[in-house]
Amino acid sequence: MKSNILKLSLLSALTFLLIGCNEGIIDPVPEDDKEVEGNPGKEDEKKYELVSEQTYNLTAFIGELTEESDLTSGLPDIYKQMVTARLNSYVTRLEGECGVEKGKLGFKKIVYLYKSKDQYGKDVVLSAMAMWFGQLEGDVWEDSSPADVCLMEHYTITSNAECPSEGYPFEAFVNGNALVIMPDYIGFGHSSDMVHPYLNHEVCAVNSMDALWAGMDAFNDVSEADLDNGWTMFVRGASQGGGNALAVHKYIDSVPGMADKCRFSHSYCAAGPYDPALTVDRYMEAGVTENPVLFTLTLKSMHDSYPDILGRFDEDRMYSDKYLTYKDELESALSSKDYTTSQLNRLYIKTLAGEGAGQLTLSDILSEEILTKESELSRALYECLELNDLTKGWTPSHPIELFYSELDEIVPYENAMAVYNAFGDEFVKLTRSLIQTDHSIACALWMLDLISR
Repeated sequence: MKSNILKLSLLSALTFLLIGCNEGIIDPVPEDDKEVEGNPGKEDEKKYELVSEQTYNLTAFIGELTEESDLTSGLPDIYKQMVTARLNSYVTRLEGECGVEKGKLGFKKIVYLYKSKDQYGKDVVLSAMAMWFGQLEGDVWEDSSPADVCLMEHYTITSNAECPSEGYPFEAFVNGNALVIMPDYIGFGHSSDMVHPYLNHEVCAVNSMDALWAGMDAFNDVSEADLDNGWTMFVRGASQGGGNALAVHKYIDSVPGMADKCRFSHSYCAAGPYDPALTVDRYMEAGVTENPVLFTLTLKSMHDSYPDILGRFDEDRMYSDKYLTYKDELESALSSKDYTTSQLNRLYIKTLAGEGAGQLTLSDILSEEILTKESELSRALYECLELNDLTKGWTPSHPIELFYSELDEIVPYENAMAVYNAFGDEFVKLTRSLIQTDHSIACALWMLDLISR
């Protein structure tokens, strides 16, 4: 759920900006009854509008990553060495899998627009990126055939510069020889003027699946290579992305025929808020937080997403008098999409607790009414959160793997336990981080685990 995962650990990939999203009209998304044989998406009616297309030398790109001081900051030297060694070995492996000459492994990134539905069921145009490997020699590009398709869900961001269409998320590169598709989500990229439906798992799942079909369509049009005949599709994500990945899994296993249509194989999620109500409970029990912006994101999303439940109440009733004094200033910074969650958390804490403070009490942010679980307002909030509980309302039919750390201070590890207790070991595999560490480092270690697969 933290957007500073990149800076604090392995995820500090270089943030370059691509060409901004172009305005335009795109064709409606075809109905779900589309046949999927071989490479889906080659249809007369396109599901996407191409915005940009760029190629890079991956060997050089990874080399720059390993030299970046922020890349492994906070990690002991032994882990810095491990990161570098694993990345170099990974590149060598990819060269072999892709049939690329040493030093010439490259990747192509495209940004595209597609149609989906917002939290009110209305049409909305969103943005996403797709990435795949190939050989780049000078200015000459040759596509490789991806072995699989990975739908990758990104973690919590508040800065538009961090969204997949604008940057180069590290998690896009650690999925082997796969076509990687990463949606921006509502509220970022092309839709940056909208409120992000944070923890609204159902909406994010629908948006992600629409991004998948559109991205595969775009790949088929742009790439000279085809997907391998035996391709399968899997979904991954860490932090907020872990919750969204499991939400996608729920969607696929809940819609008849969808798993066959997209050749779904499994999900692999790390440190996700699979049970939002449980997660908020743990924060309430602690009574303090170093991440106050998460409360604003959650409350605004639930209030906006469920007008008949939480939206019945005046939004200001959820916040303390102290917060309301600075509400316009703080939420203007949030809605600008110019600041990372780390920057916003520091701003919130400095504004509400003073220079030098390291955390806030929940009463600094939230009203007594919302903090009183028996109140009508609090019950409405929890009703919204429970609508997004991924441990209820479905039965998986494909494997789920959950990576977690018991010392996770952002997303309590009990979220993983809740999924395991709901579905059992027939479908759920628990992977405990070898190093019990905080949320950010745990997510980074998950990515190192992906490299090894």
